[in-house]
Parts: sequence; C-alpha cells; structure tokens
Amino acid sequence: MKSMKKRLTTMVVILSLLCTFGLQDTSIHADQQTGKVVTQKANSTVNVRKTASLEAEILCALSTNTEVTVMSSTQGADGFVWYKIQCKHPQTGVLVTGYMRSDYVEIQKTNNEDSETALTGTGTITANNVYVREHAGTDGKKVTALDKGDAVEIIGQTNVAGAVWYHVRCTKDGKGFEGYTHGDYILIDVAEDDDNGDYKSQLKKAGFPDSYIPYLVSLHAKYPNWKFVAVNTGLKWSDVIAGECARNDSNLVSKTADDSMKSTASGAYNWKTNTWTLYDSERWVAAHPDYVAYYMDPRNFLDATNIFQFEALSYSDSQTLNGVKSILKGTFMAGSVVDADRTTLNYASTFMKIGKESGVSPYHLAARVIQEQGVGGTSVMISGTYSGYTGYYNYFNIGASGQGQTAVITNGLAYAKKQGWNTRYKSLQGGAATLAKNYIARGQDTLYFEKFNVIYKAGLYSHQYMQNLLAAYNEGRKMANGYADKAQTFVFRIPVYQNMPSSAVTFTSKGNPNNYLKSLSVSGQSLTPAFNGDKTSYTMVVPNAVSSIKISATAVASTSKVSGTGTYNLDVGDNKITVKCKSQSGVTRSYIIMVTRQKASDDDGDSSVSSSKYRIDKYITGVALNTKASTFLKNITAKNCTVKLLDATGSENKGTVGTGNKLAVYENGKLLKTYGIVIYGDANGDGDINALDLIKINRHILGKASLSGCYLTAADANKRGDGVNALDLIVTNNQILGRKNIAQ
Repeated sequence: MKSMKKRLTTMVVILSLLCTFGLQDTSIHADQQTGKVVTQKANSTVNVRKTASLEAEILCALSTNTEVTVMSSTQGADGFVWYKIQCKHPQTGVLVTGYMRSDYVEIQKTNNEDSETALTGTGTITANNVYVREHAGTDGKKVTALDKGDAVEIIGQTNVAGAVWYHVRCTKDGKGFEGYTHGDYILIDVAEDDDNGDYKSQLKKAGFPDSYIPYLVSLHAKYPNWKFVAVNTGLKWSDVIAGECARNDSNLVSKTADDSMKSTASGAYNWKTNTWTLYDSERWVAAHPDYVAYYMDPRNFLDATNIFQFEALSYSDSQTLNGVKSILKGTFMAGSVVDADRTTLNYASTFMKIGKESGVSPYHLAARVIQEQGVGGTSVMISGTYSGYTGYYNYFNIGASGQGQTAVITNGLAYAKKQGWNTRYKSLQGGAATLAKNYIARGQDTLYFEKFNVIYKAGLYSHQYMQNLLAAYNEGRKMANGYADKAQTFVFRIPVYQNMPSSAVTFTSKGNPNNYLKSLSVSGQSLTPAFNGDKTSYTMVVPNAVSSIKISATAVASTSKVSGTGTYNLDVGDNKITVKCKSQSGVTRSYIIMVTRQKASDDDGDSSVSSSKYRIDKYITGVALNTKASTFLKNITAKNCTVKLLDATGSENKGTVGTGNKLAVYENGKLLKTYGIVIYGDANGDGDINALDLIKINRHILGKASLSGCYLTAADANKRGDGVNALDLIVTNNQILGRKNIAQ
C-alpha cells in the first residue's frame, strides 16, 4: 500500500518549555519565578486581566521593568500563552493576582532550575542559527547565534523542563561569549574515560559500526535512559540504494524541489526536453539516488530530534494527552468536530484511546494524519462529501494510489467504503488497526522502516507506506516535539547495513543537471548525421572556396551555458570544432564537429561525380518522387571515386530517396564530399509529397517551426527563390490534389 505524503513542510523545532501547556494552568518549574514586564512601545503599559483573555476585566496596568511573580501558565482562547502572575497594584500597593500574555513578560534567571553540574569537554553545533542564551531556558536573553560546525567549550550542564542545556564558552566573529545552549544542538566530543569506553564497547557489541558510535555516545551523555537497538538488515548498502531506486515511483520529491534532488533515470526524466515524469496527482517526481542515499543513511539523523524516526511505534505510558495536543496544535485537529453519527469527536482524546487499543503510539497516529491530510485538512478524502462516496472517510489515505488525482481519491474512498468507514472515528480506528497489522506487526515498527522496507523480506523495497522520501524525517520531527520530557526512556531501532561508506552520506544541492543541446547548426551547411541531442560527433565536408563557417547552438535548459559557437576560419583538411554545454550543476557535455575543407585541386582533380539525369550543384535536384536508391545511384557517374546514398542520420539509404539525403563521395575509403538532395515540395524528407509537407511549410510560414538547409530549399516549391510563402502552399497542394505536378 502506498500513499503520498501530502505536505513537505519542515517543522520548526520549538524548544520551549511552553510548547506542551494545555488549557489548564501548568507550573513553570517546581517553584515560582520572577519576571519583569517588557513593553513593545516606549512609555506604554501592559494590562493585567482577571482571566487569560483580551476580553477579560482589567485589574491594573504595569509599566516596563515592573517586577512580577510568575506562578503558572495557560493557553488562552487567542492561541497565545498567558502567565498567571502576582504583582503590586501601581496605585494602591495591594497584591493583585491576574493574567498577562507571556510575550510581555521576561522571566528572570533564578536558582529554580535544576542545579548545574560542572563538566569539562568540547562539542560541535549541529544546526544553523542556534542561540546561546544568558541562562538556561528559551526565556533567556540571546547572547549570540552559532552555526553548524561551530565549536564550543562545555563547562556545565543543567536541566530545564526535562531538556538538557549546556553551559558553554565560544568564539564568534573574533569575540568571546559565554551562555547556555540547548543540548539537542550540540554533538559532544566525548572524552575517552572509563565510563564512555564501557558504553562504546556496549554499542559495538550490540552491533553498531564505529561510525554510528560517536553520535550515540553523545546522545547517551544527554539522555542516559535512551536505549539504542542495532537492527542488522543483512543487506549491502549498494544493493539497498539500487533496490529503493529500481522503481521510479518508490521515492518521490516535490516537483518544486531543487533539480539536483530529482532522478534522471530512464522513464523519470527526458534530457531532450528537460522535463520530469509526474506522479501521484502530478505534484511529485522521482528522487535522485544520491538524495535517497542521504535520507536512508541513519548517521545523518542521530540527534535529539531527528532520531525519533527510529523510535519504536508501540504504545507507551510515557505518551500523554498534552503531547498529542502539542502535535495537533495549529492543525485542523486541534479541537473537536461533530462526527457523521452526530457524536462529538475530540481528536487528541481519540488518538490516545485508539493508540492504547491498537498498541500504536498516539503520537505516531497524530503525526501520520497530519502528514497525509495536511495542516488544514481540506482533502476530500476526509470531507465525507465526495460524489459516489458520500459519508466515507479515509484519514490515513490507505489504498489511495494511482496515476492522477481522480484515481488516487476514488481508490482511497473505495477502500474506505469497503471497510465501512462511514464515520471519522471508524476511519481513525480502522487506519490504526491497519498500521498495526500490516506494518508494525511485520517488523516495520518505526517510521523509517515504514518508509524504507529493509526489514520485511517478503516485500523488500516495495511494502512501503509512503512514497514521499522525506515522510519519515518529517513525521519523526513532529513526534519529537510531542514529548515534553525527553529524559524518559525511549527505544530506538536503528538499521545497520553491510559495506556502508566510512562516514555519513552527504548531499549538496547543485541545480539543474541538463547539459544537452537543443540545436546545433552550421550556417549554409549540413551536418552528418542530422543533429540529435543524444549524439555528440558530427562530420561535414566543404569545398575549398569555403574558408570559414559560423556555428550556432542553443541549450535545452535555460540554466545551462553554451560555449564554442561563433565564426571559425578553416584550414585545408580536417578542422576539429568543439561546442560545449555546461549544466547548472557543473557537468559539461562536448559536441564535436569534424569539418573537412577540400584542397583547391579537389574540385578540378581526377575524382568527380556527374549525372546526365540530375543537376549537381550546391544540392542535387531533378530527382523524381518515389525514386529508389538503386535507380538514383545508377544515374550517377563516379570518376576515380565511389559513392553512397546516406539518409538524414548518416546511415546508408537503400530505400526511397528523399530531401535531406546525401550523396557521399569517397576516395580511397576517405569521405571526400557530400551533396545534399532536394526534392521540391518534399519538405519533411520522406521522398513523397503529401499533407505532412503542407503542415511543415505552414508551420514555417507561421514561425512555429523553422526549416533550414535543403529542407528550406525544398519548401520553396515554386522554385522562384523568393522564400517560403503562401504560393508554395498552393503549389504543393495542387500536387497533392493531382491538379498540377511540381517540376523537379
């Protein structure tokens, strides 16, 4: 079963102790905290209200820098976090208890955080724009921002709301800073002490390769209760990537993604048109194998957020209603809805109930539906109003596959109807049961294994829930943000492959890969064979009188750069000319034209061709329609040379003579010269005059497709030399209708 992930939004990791607060007042820390009022405009005040609402009664107004005591927090009806505070009334001095929105209060550092533990070590920042703050916690004032790869000195560790914060020293732009940084963004350079040595040995015995161990040791230092299980797939890394990319529709990326992320495999991409094959509602394209390899390499995601794509998906008592609410916040499932049976369905409570019944993580269920239906939930798959399937719902998009949006929708809703999912609750419950039975019970018990089936051998590389390459990554981040306390026990099942690269696979966006030419021409001359973007080698013979040629070329992709065009002076003999097309990604494709300029004596020498039937000049003319190659060659007299008739591609023609064919002249086996053949009215080169020629001539006149060389000459059917115009259309049409033949 395959279902496209409907959104590719990147979740912003909100590392705030406020992110999991529900509608009930929640303690900030074990004790109260001190804060001060901050206003957004000079000389303004902030209201203290009776309840957490902008409509509530105003108890007093406080000026900036007024000290308050923060007692708890709650989420107001306006979606903002409000603090329950105590303060002195600015006029009466009476103690007032009320509510103020949290963005107007700056919490001051106190001794209420967990006591800091002294540490000695170093670490590396793992993301860009990571803040160093004055004190531990997201309410701390920003000191500076660090980027991926920046080094820090670690001098202490503390915990705030279940999250690890490190006391660090660092240097940025030549200046020294000291402060606190969230532990999720620091990879610790773990010292080789006895404890770490023992843990490294445990990981190695558990089956983890050396290249995994630094990441896991760093995580263990932050979260000692986490358990890491090495899942030995028994598969070679190269075989895995090849298997995942064997079908173009197995791993998809958005059609708007950087072009280097898209596959150029046969059937997935057309080099001559720079277009990708569209899949699943025509919004997705096949992913490039290098991009697939990046997302399949577990070592790229062994940090405190991205590791949750490896979390075992079974139900756990550590999963809470507030955690589900945090995942659903800001989505169409943040509250309740009236179900088709007129009962009220609260999404968060429903996911908790169904998760416990099915044995599946409610966080996983919530994140999966968001991935399938999007934040807004506007898909007809869950509207209950789609024609022919009114009253049926498919929240998990099970069975929703096919070519084109209509097929995807009807297949998914047909499945829902067959299962009897005529309420929202039944769809959620049935979808969870399907996940449990068809995936988790078969060993595909992590988001990673659901996306990349390297564990269920009966359906290797095919029994995969999602086609979206980034699905496991995106859903894992949503799940990570659902846990208020990451210090609890988690089990992570991490795949291991044979013959992996020594370090984590990297991927850099490089842009469009197309380096094909769309056209290549020589003014007044013809290439042999006729230009084809797939072919890179061409030949051409010109008389001695031609001392220079002008070469023109255009690229298929507008992002490519063409070089080597322009005017070239020709030496007598062979002249090698190279035209290059360089792709945006930096790869160059070279097209070679070997131009042979004849000696001055060649035109008057012993080798020559003549004909008593045909005219031999710049082109050979006078050839009747439907003339066979053998008949044509019998009417050619070759002196001290041999001749062949070639078609437009440069291959020997033994069939019917047509415009664009060439008479090739050889002396001692070496190509001496070629003469293009023109049959007036035969603009498409098939040796006949029919409606296809009318179309060619008309498109040229309208400027939709230009003719050149012998084809342009053939299109001048009235032979007046006045260019191709409507008169030539009339002459050609008269020939087709049998009214008057074109004299060759």
